[in-house]
Amino acid sequence: MSALVIAQAGVDEHARLLRDGGGGGARYGGADDDTSSTASADSDLDNTPHVPLKHGMSTARLVIVWYSALGIWSSNFAFAVQGTAIPTLAPTISSHFNHTELAAYLGSVFGLANTAGIPVYGVLIDTLGRRFAMLVACGLFGVGTVACALAPGMYALIAARGVAGLGGGGLLAVSAVICTDLVELRERGFYQGIMMTIFGIGSTLGGPLSGYLADHYGWQWSFWVQVPIILWCALIVILFLPEPPTPPTHKSAVKGLLSLDWAGTGLLVGTISALILGLSLHTSYFYAWSDVRVAGLLAASIVGLLAFVRVEDRAARPIIPLSLFHSRQLVALWISSALISSVNLGFQFQIPTFFSVLADAPAAEAGLVVSICSGIGLSTGTLLAGYHIRRGGGYITLGRAAVVIIIIAPLVAAKWLPSWPWWSFYATAAPASWGYATFLCVSLIALISSVDRHTMPKATALLYTVRSLGATLGVSLGGSVQVGVLVSGLEKRFRGPPNAEGIINAIVHSKEAIKDLPASQRALALDAYAVSISVVWVACAGVGFLTLLAALFIRQNDIHERTKPVEGEDEER
Repeated sequence: MSALVIAQAGVDEHARLLRDGGGGGARYGGADDDTSSTASADSDLDNTPHVPLKHGMSTARLVIVWYSALGIWSSNFAFAVQGTAIPTLAPTISSHFNHTELAAYLGSVFGLANTAGIPVYGVLIDTLGRRFAMLVACGLFGVGTVACALAPGMYALIAARGVAGLGGGGLLAVSAVICTDLVELRERGFYQGIMMTIFGIGSTLGGPLSGYLADHYGWQWSFWVQVPIILWCALIVILFLPEPPTPPTHKSAVKGLLSLDWAGTGLLVGTISALILGLSLHTSYFYAWSDVRVAGLLAASIVGLLAFVRVEDRAARPIIPLSLFHSRQLVALWISSALISSVNLGFQFQIPTFFSVLADAPAAEAGLVVSICSGIGLSTGTLLAGYHIRRGGGYITLGRAAVVIIIIAPLVAAKWLPSWPWWSFYATAAPASWGYATFLCVSLIALISSVDRHTMPKATALLYTVRSLGATLGVSLGGSVQVGVLVSGLEKRFRGPPNAEGIINAIVHSKEAIKDLPASQRALALDAYAVSISVVWVACAGVGFLTLLAALFIRQNDIHERTKPVEGEDEER
């Protein structure tokens, strides 16, 4: 297809999205006795050119909001710290509570809460404004983090991670919307690069810092150090965040909250929870597919999804507007973003396990590869991609090339041996993080260029939702597959000893049990562990290939001069 045809296709689809409202149009500004904007103005808002808020701000205020001790971006820093801290600490914490089989839930529950909570922030932004939504996110993340530090047991810690997850998704989604409000679209990728650099610094520090604290002071301190950061972010939001370009529809917090799509929210939470729990019962707790608990939960997730679609189709303020799925461009973005997130987290989550179990490295060293590679990859990937886009370079080919790198990296990692030179581990993991970060930047620019300003907050929230869903499934299914393959491998290798069942249970519940085995049995256990991790990484490469197929349907839009939609044009389907 020629460049002209591709450009025209982007205009056609953009035109249709604007006419549909991309997410409800006037439907989101329905009549209310407590509104600050009228429904009739919504269509005008859709076609109003984006005027960056930074042009109406003083330099001092802009510096405070963005750069003063990270400003609102401190939320990204805090989120990133926990992102690499948990994979690093998961083996240590789960062994501390004697529940190694639950280690994956420390990541998956956080991701589950993220996934369910992010769409709510898209509606909160529209209903009660950016400031209110950001403060809710800071509050939930802060309370959950404190609860993690005080958790008396594994189950309490998992529950606290869920509370933190409800806020964590909002930290990323709302700050992304605020950044889009502040700058021109052609510069959005560059500023995304700065945000991801801060995120990368947090990722780089999260693993080794949490590992050091765990080794010397206790793993609880890895949570305590995050609290001052999130309090600072909340203070910046309260004092300096500018008013949004589109006023919120409600002035009363009570009326705004009552207007939310609570039925859709409940169904979304229930559907995702049933899906992940049903899969986990099969792969982690070894229940058969035909078991009533597994089959029932999976069936409930299907029924919940159907009910969710029906509720959203009739909701006055849907938490996920179904019109966002009418565009081939957006559907390709949703699918590819979910898949690539699952690959990235599924790959990363097993790296500390490789080093802590197979290489017998301490917690700090186990997290070093993840943290350094993630930090460098996230910062350089988004900065270079943003700079490339800012100068007018095409971003679609760049995004597809990034996916190819993510396919190759797990395949190489599947061949890792503890005897490999140290640089080879970094040379494998760093390109994967770089490719992931590059695709994140590309997908966000492709999304914002495909919707109007009024739709942007909900579309951005949905993008972060599918990313979070993919990450949740990557961690949960990756961890479940690893445990399932491990148990199967141990059963094959320990058929002879009379206490084989006890040995297998001990190894599955705590990696420390491997050290207590005789040398011959220890070698068998380590071999089973190595195979289980390799299987997960090969599966990640397979999902990466599916990501590439989905990315082929994403088209380039003109982001340097937005074309006004032409009435009557429609996308050829």
